[in-house]
Amino acid sequence: MTEPISVCVGNIITDMLFGKTFEHTDLEFRKMQKMLDKQSRMVLNPIMGIYLVAPFTTQIPVLNGPWKELMEIRDTLWEILAREIVDHKKVFNPFVEPSDFTFAYLFEIWQRKQNEKDLSFFSEKQLQMLLLDLFFAGMETTVTTCKWGILMLILHPEIQKKAQQELDQLPEKIILADRMRLVYINALINEIQRTANILPINLLRAVAEDVEIDGFKFPAGTMVLPQISIAMNDPEYFPDPEKFDPERFIDENQNLKKIDALMPFSLGKRQCLGESLARAELFLIFANLLRNFDFSIDETNPPSKTRVFGLTVSPKPYKCVLKRRC
Repeated sequence: MTEPISVCVGNIITDMLFGKTFEHTDLEFRKMQKMLDKQSRMVLNPIMGIYLVAPFTTQIPVLNGPWKELMEIRDTLWEILAREIVDHKKVFNPFVEPSDFTFAYLFEIWQRKQNEKDLSFFSEKQLQMLLLDLFFAGMETTVTTCKWGILMLILHPEIQKKAQQELDQLPEKIILADRMRLVYINALINEIQRTANILPINLLRAVAEDVEIDGFKFPAGTMVLPQISIAMNDPEYFPDPEKFDPERFIDENQNLKKIDALMPFSLGKRQCLGESLARAELFLIFANLLRNFDFSIDETNPPSKTRVFGLTVSPKPYKCVLKRRC
């Protein structure tokens, strides 16, 4: 399932960034996908910590093999993105409404030049790095969540059946406008994100000003890590947190229940900027897959819930059986 889902999610991102989509057989797309997967695993290699603490070790031949490989991946990805920028520049017209992110960025550069404004934060190199960040963040997280979601569905066929019963009340093709009507599907996606917990430690933050919490003093500048994993597995908010139970997000009136401790996109001003897109993607992917297919365990290769750590936390590769619903 990984490849078709990667193509689906990847095409949403590339359409936004470059105004183009790829076939699943496209060699360049597959190359980018494989490099991003490899990069995600490599950064968790313990030796990367040594490189950060002692940068000079990246120059020592005996030690710098993983670093050189990581830089080669980065450079190859940058070359691919640089070609996209060049292709856009060839046909860029500032008097035509931008049709994708790259054109919009090039328009901002052009406009700032016309108005003699500061270009410190608007350069082709900056665009190149932004494209890489957006492509990786927009693809890796959603694809990984989908992997966990399908795993949970094949391990819990009774939940899968209940979701399908709700979906069967609607036409074969589910659209975004149906989201408010599908309480159980939304609850299911919430529970998938809670249990998948693909970014358990989240990203570093800094305390903006001196603050005291429960008697502990944190001076301005203190680095902190939001422990969203603890919150999303806290029995106070999620009774029996090890249990996969979408109904914890449905209240007594059969409405979707908001639980503040669910924070898969982090929180605050620096929370995930792609949250609304990711929520829409997850809804459309799971709703349409469940509306049209049954998922079951491949008995010859039973799946595992073992967590594999990289930039995101993935399940171990697994197989499942798909059957078209009548």
